[in-house]
Amino acid sequence: MERLRREVRRRPKSALALQLALGLGLSSGLLLLFLELSEEVVQGESRRVDTAVLRGVAAVSPGWFDVPMRLITALGYYWFVIPALVFSAYLFYRSGYRLSAALLVASTGGSIALTTVLKIVFRRARPEIIDSGYEASFYSFPSGHATVAVGFYGALALLIALRLESPWRWLVAAAGAILIALIGFSRLYLGVHYPTDVLAGYLAASLWLVSVWLAWRLWRLAFPPGSRPRKPPV
Repeated sequence: MERLRREVRRRPKSALALQLALGLGLSSGLLLLFLELSEEVVQGESRRVDTAVLRGVAAVSPGWFDVPMRLITALGYYWFVIPALVFSAYLFYRSGYRLSAALLVASTGGSIALTTVLKIVFRRARPEIIDSGYEASFYSFPSGHATVAVGFYGALALLIALRLESPWRWLVAAAGAILIALIGFSRLYLGVHYPTDVLAGYLAASLWLVSVWLAWRLWRLAFPPGSRPRKPPV
């Protein structure tokens, strides 16, 4: 690991180019997966699996899950996420991490906008398989909770983990992944989303998160630390 760090410091442009290539490959893979999944949803090919999974979740979930799942699902609503975003971005900004604040706002805001547009495009109705007494509005595909979970909690966990040493960085990353998974599962437990809705939300937000990261790395490539972007001629 130390040799790798020395090599990166010795050849920063090559390392950055490799990161960009890997990021483009990852984003392309995520896009293909999302397109494949959305095609199956539109054609109705996922309905049997979606229904079986929701019924299976309802069959194996104990009754005491109800309160914890409702609390966890509340963490994905915009009325909670947006104030948490403002507070987190403010802390980053006040601590001198202005770029982290901007990246967090871009990741979360983009995820919210992306899922809203996709819901309007696909117009998938909510499932009516589980009667949990919990109601949700708007369209179902992709899950807004799953999208914002990755866009906000995922980005926040990564930004914090990058500034920590092992094993704390891995603990923070694992905590973020677990929270994201729990928010997605809560939507299945409450019966307000199909599994493909949640998976599509994860894919869409991950694609946006990688795109934000690529934009940041391209900025670093164009304007290395210590340099100032030139103003365009008037």
